[in-house]
Formats: sequence, C-alpha cells, structure tokens
Amino acid sequence: MDNLSKINELNELLEKNPTDFKARRELAVELMSNGYNEEALKQLYYLLKRFPEDSRLHYNAGIVLENLKEFDKAIISYQNALKISPDEPDFLYNLGYAYLQKQDFDKAIPFFLRVLQLEEDDANSYFNLGYLYSKKEEHNMSIKCLKAAIGLNSQDFLAYFYLAYEYDKIGERELCKEYYNKVIEMSPDYSWAYFNLASIYFEEGEIEKAMTFLHKTLELNPKDDGASVIFSKILAKQNMFYEAIELLKNALINNPYNGDVNYTLARMYKETGDFEQYKYYLKEALNNYQTLSFDAKLLKSEYDRAQ
Repeated sequence: MDNLSKINELNELLEKNPTDFKARRELAVELMSNGYNEEALKQLYYLLKRFPEDSRLHYNAGIVLENLKEFDKAIISYQNALKISPDEPDFLYNLGYAYLQKQDFDKAIPFFLRVLQLEEDDANSYFNLGYLYSKKEEHNMSIKCLKAAIGLNSQDFLAYFYLAYEYDKIGERELCKEYYNKVIEMSPDYSWAYFNLASIYFEEGEIEKAMTFLHKTLELNPKDDGASVIFSKILAKQNMFYEAIELLKNALINNPYNGDVNYTLARMYKETGDFEQYKYYLKEALNNYQTLSFDAKLLKSEYDRAQ
C-alpha cells in the first residue's frame, strides 16, 4: 500500500469512528512523514486535547512546527514534552536544535550537553556543540567537540569541514589545509572546501594553486560570488581588467544584490579609467551594504569622495 492510500484508509476509519485514537495517532505520523505538516498538526492538537500528558504528542507537534519554521511554537511544544519526560534525549536534542536554528546559541548549548550526559556517544550533539562554540568564537572548545564527533562518526565530512575552519581561525594553516583536503576526498562535490582552500592560497600568494581551486569551485557552483570576486582580483593582478569585469558582471546576473561583487566591479572600472561606471557600482554596493564583507562606513567615505 502506498503512503497516500494509507492516509486515505485512516481518514475513512476516522470518518466512521472519530474516537479511534490509535488510527488518529497513526494518521498524524503518516501525515508528518509525507510532508503534510498542517494536516498533521491538526491531528496532533486534536489528540493533545484528549491526552495532554502524552509527551510524545507534544514532541511530534514540535517537529511539525519546526518543519513549518515556527520555531517559537516548536520550542514551547518541546518544553511541554520535557515537563512530562525531562530526561528523554530526543526531546532535549530537538529543543537544543530549535534554539540553534533561532541562533540563540547560549540557550542551545546546555541541552546538547545534557544529551551527552545521558548518551555519551551522540555524535550529532558533539557536532552541534562544535558549531555553536565556533559561532561564539570559542575555538578550542569547538575543536574539542568536532574531534569528538569525528571520533564517533569518521564519515561526517561536515565535521572535518568545520574543524578545518576552526584550525584556520587559530592560525594552524597546515592542519586547516589537511582537513579541507580530507573533506574533498570524502565529498568531492562539496564546493565550499575548494573555495576555502582557494581563499587561503590566494592570501598566501600561491596564485596557481588558488586558480586551480577557484576553477573547481565555479565548476561545481557557477553562482559562487566569493569565488568570482577572488578570481577577478587574480585577473586584475595580471592587468586583465576587462576579463575581470566580464566575470563580475556575469556574477551579478545570478545575484545583482551582492555588495562585494558590486564593489569589486567598481574598483575594476576605476582601474580602467571609467569613472562613471566606477561611481555607479559604488552606489550599487552601497545600496546592498548588508551583504558587504567590510565596514559600510568605509564604502560610504569612498563613495562621497568619488562624487
């Protein structure tokens, strides 16, 4: 029986007997599993009126609300589940993850720590802690947690990716490169690893290596604006300004609202002596200041001087 047939069968049972709570629970799960979140939530709320002390119903409601991106309501559902079953690892984990998605990092951390008190081999909790400590710029704690995650799940290429990122943050460039290369070995289509290596080699002045990784980045993700910016700077170093301009204009076709691309394009036009285009793209960069990787006040000063 396919999923839709199962859902229809359960609905027919409930039409005949609305108090068949076993069928209603099963229907809620089927709806959840097949992405019918609003319908699943209706069934779960119906059941919760009848069984308000059922922690699993509160938990499932939290999952559905997360799927609907209603994180505040999901948090309340998980909290209700934990009031009934305070040491259930799944409930603790999901509440921590809901806080993580809201970027409320300080609230998320204790829940993953509590999961690890109950289940010390939970690789996902270690990974999430590594991510959270990274966001808080607690790099040594992040590295410790990411290493623990890898120790429990050596196939988690994202743990290696974030570990490489953290080693870069503390100045351990060789370890950083080693782990980015490990990511590429494990997941050859993950463009961010190529881009980050390209950025490192560009900073270090190893232009040929940077070009190699930039080519691969853009092959995998032609819309990678960061790769286009670095590539254009390399072209500019070779006095290939018009080629750089063409590259950046193509990047703007995909995303016209990228401040860094507009700013870099403005600088390229300045190098060619086209000051009208220089001023135009400075203004475009300023209009998209939220996406700049540097202080918008510096851009505003440059724009004012150009007038």
